[in-house]
Amino acid sequence: MAARAIVGQTGVLECAAVLILTWIGFMGDVPVIAEGLFSFQIGGSERVGIDLALEFKRRGYEVVCFAFQDSDGPMRTELERSGVRCLDMNYGNFKGPLRWIRYQWHFWRMLRRERVRALHVHHHGALVLCGIPARLARIPKVVMTEHGLQALQERPRARKLAAQFGRYATAITVVEPAQAVYFHTILGVAMEKLFCIANGVRVRARSEEAVNRMRRALGIPPDQFTFFYVGRLNAVKDLGTLIDAFATLADDVFTRATLYMVGEGPERTMLETKRAALALAEKVVLLGARDDVSDVLMAADALVMSSKSEGLPMVLLEAMAAGVPCVATAVGGIPDLFGQDRGLLVRAQDASELAGAMTALARSPEMRARLVANARENLTRNHTLDSIVDRYLELLGLPSRGLKTHDLES
Repeated sequence: MAARAIVGQTGVLECAAVLILTWIGFMGDVPVIAEGLFSFQIGGSERVGIDLALEFKRRGYEVVCFAFQDSDGPMRTELERSGVRCLDMNYGNFKGPLRWIRYQWHFWRMLRRERVRALHVHHHGALVLCGIPARLARIPKVVMTEHGLQALQERPRARKLAAQFGRYATAITVVEPAQAVYFHTILGVAMEKLFCIANGVRVRARSEEAVNRMRRALGIPPDQFTFFYVGRLNAVKDLGTLIDAFATLADDVFTRATLYMVGEGPERTMLETKRAALALAEKVVLLGARDDVSDVLMAADALVMSSKSEGLPMVLLEAMAAGVPCVATAVGGIPDLFGQDRGLLVRAQDASELAGAMTALARSPEMRARLVANARENLTRNHTLDSIVDRYLELLGLPSRGLKTHDLES
């Protein structure tokens, strides 16, 4: 995250930035929303940010989007294809011991030039890079959304920076209640500044035509049972345990099953090595990064997550919205999402328990249908994109307006 990239004594740098920039005047007051992503690569927080940016634009606001740690990627392509203007605000382009100070100036100039009225960013490290210039540019509302606690729990420096720079946000949102408790008790954030806003998603109709079309595109035989994983290939996802679980499925399921893994990341080489060692070359398929996840999910009979830590994974909501039953570890906000028979929960880092749940799901069409129906009802009640957008606009100090998603789809 951005916080890891900051070197030197940030307290001193913070004071220097304030001294350098305090003479700057007021910005224009026009309804422009800036949406700051971590990167333009495929990921859960990026999906949340992009959906919000697209909905803000649909509501009639002008939107600019940027990524703190990237200049290009599939998510930028999607945004620009939809008419959202993207800016190059990559912190990695700045080198040298004063890069943080220079980036503050660069960010302040962007806010002034674009006449930004409201700023929404993702992950606590973003405030280290944008908090001071946003304050000095007199941005009325700055909202930071945190998606997971792993970095904060594991890195004392990340906690220190989050506590120090959190004051530059007018509101901090989290995706599940335990995160709000952490921000209050560990980081000292006032409760009145914390808001829990679950992720939202568009519910799609799952048609036999769409399923067959996607399975043909991926070369999946009609009688094959498909387990899908979608997400980054990194250590916190514990994908080695997922492959171990798949390798130990009951024989009647294993013979007709294939595991498809969608995504890229530093664990890919390890996964390829493990796949070869277990002689699963024909049974575990690495599809790489895709920018059509909602379509790819139509080919899934089940979605599986083996993460050691999560917030509220967007891919689970996307799978549920596509009518796909889910198995996942009982971490973060997943138990609440799966409550009332909406998904199968297993313990983290337990390949045997995960294999048992995957086997049970593959054997029972009735179970799959029940989980899908219950999950869809919950999405409609608690995770509609319209209601999520309304809440963010309220925190950004902007009125809800224009056609909403359900108006456009009716």
